[in-house]
Parts: sequence; structure tokens; C-alpha cells
Amino acid sequence: MSVYDESSMYGTGVFEMMRTFNKKPFRLEAHLDRLLDSARATYLSLPYTFKELKWGHEALLRRNELNFGPDDEIRTLINCSRGVLPMYAEIHEPKPWVMMTAFPLNWVLRGHWSKYDRGVHAIISSQRTIPAEYLDPKVKNRSRLHYKLAELEVQRADKEAFPLLLDGAGYIAESSGSNFFIVKRGRLITPEPRNCLRGISRNFVLSLARGLGIDYRERNIEPYDALTADEAFFTATPWCITPCTRINGQKLSYGWPGKMTLALMDAWKKAVGVDFVEQARKWDATRPQPN
Repeated sequence: MSVYDESSMYGTGVFEMMRTFNKKPFRLEAHLDRLLDSARATYLSLPYTFKELKWGHEALLRRNELNFGPDDEIRTLINCSRGVLPMYAEIHEPKPWVMMTAFPLNWVLRGHWSKYDRGVHAIISSQRTIPAEYLDPKVKNRSRLHYKLAELEVQRADKEAFPLLLDGAGYIAESSGSNFFIVKRGRLITPEPRNCLRGISRNFVLSLARGLGIDYRERNIEPYDALTADEAFFTATPWCITPCTRINGQKLSYGWPGKMTLALMDAWKKAVGVDFVEQARKWDATRPQPN
């Protein structure tokens, strides 16, 4: 990739990040559909079709098979760009490109087992989401400064905290790279997808909820609703479901992962045939400790 590439200079690229369970990609087709939709929404003409991207991803896993141990899971990344900026055309020909990479998932999940066990602390950030009328949140793009600023802000108070970003109307939208759910009086609630990414894991959890007969709603969540919730959790592809047990320093319920959260985690494990919590525990146990 050129140093003059538009995606690095302007943050205009689109991307997807995926994971495997038992070395099999999770919801690959859904991720590729979203990637192609993001490209179309940003006027990026990719040089590959859905079928070619799927073949390329399968080849990536196959050719790197020997680089991973028997207990590894794989994290894959697809970056797409329209190429170098036109002003640098004399140096490099501007043309779209797609880059696929693979690396061990445990690089991302280092230290995450304790978060499954105890839950995480969420802090509402003063940094807001970008309004949908300016940048559609359904586009998974590389313009992510607002997410990073939210992380930096809340981690000044707690270095392990997850940020909660509000939309322009003051409702909770999402975290930086994950979707948010609460449980209140037996009902599962997640922000309506007007001002948040329609996460692949978010949609999977909703399908699990339907299978378990859990009543759920997609609606606006005020900070008050989150602070008075019985349970809360985050969803994202690398770590599936992560319980949230404190918001703005205040414990939810008894301060431990709740029954519905745990039921959905168990349903996810059964659906993919992998206990991702135990997997993270083993990775943490075998990780070299600093001197």
C-alpha cells in the first residue's frame, strides 16, 4: 500500500474483520455482503465479486493453515481502498485494491477471560456518534477517530472501560466497535439501528433470543435506562458477548453477569460448537507473563 493511499490519508477505506470457530469462518457471507454494500455506498468499485472474495478468503485460511496451532482460532481482516489520491497519479496509478490478512485471534483476546467472568465497566462518553445524515453508520469504514476519542476519554477514568457513545438526540447508540444491549424486567433491548452499525454479532444475538423465546425490542435507550438496567452486555465478532456489570461506576443488579446474558452466551457456544469463554481462559493461562 502506498503512503499516498486515500484510505490512510483520508480514512475513506471500508473493511471487515472476521473470526473462526474450529477454524471455520463465522458468518462469512454476511460479512462479505456488508463489505460490498459499504463499498457501493462509498462509490468504491471493488475489482472482485462476492464469489471471488469468498474464494480468496478460503484460500487465505488454507494457505496459512500451517502457521496456526491446533488450539488457535483465526482472525481475518479485509481492507479495501480506491487507491492513491489522484494528485499523486504521476507516482502511482490510482486503482482500487483489496488486502486480506490472517493472524491468531488470541492476539486480540489477550486478557479477555476476566471480562467474561466479571464483566466490564462502561462509561458514557461526551464524544457523540456521527449523525446518520452525515455518514451512514451501516457503512463499516476506516473513519474511526470519534471511536478512538471516546476510548481515550473513558480510559482516563478506567483503563479497562468500554465507552458508550450517545447519538445526537442523547440516546445510547453503540460502543467503539461493538453493539450494546440491556435487560430490563425480563425484556432484551438494543438501540434501534438508526445511528449504529448493524453488527453481525448483534443480529446473531437477536436470532438466538428468538430461538430461546426471549422478548426483545429495538428501541431508543436513554442513559437512565442503562443505569437502571438489570443486565447489560456488548457484542462483537472477536469476543461474541461480553457482560457489562457497571455503568458510570454504578453496579448493575448484583454486579455480576446476569441470567439472560449467560443464557445467550451458552446459546452462542452451542450454536458454534465452541466454548469461547473456556477458549479464552486457556489462551490466558498459556500466555507468557511479563518479567
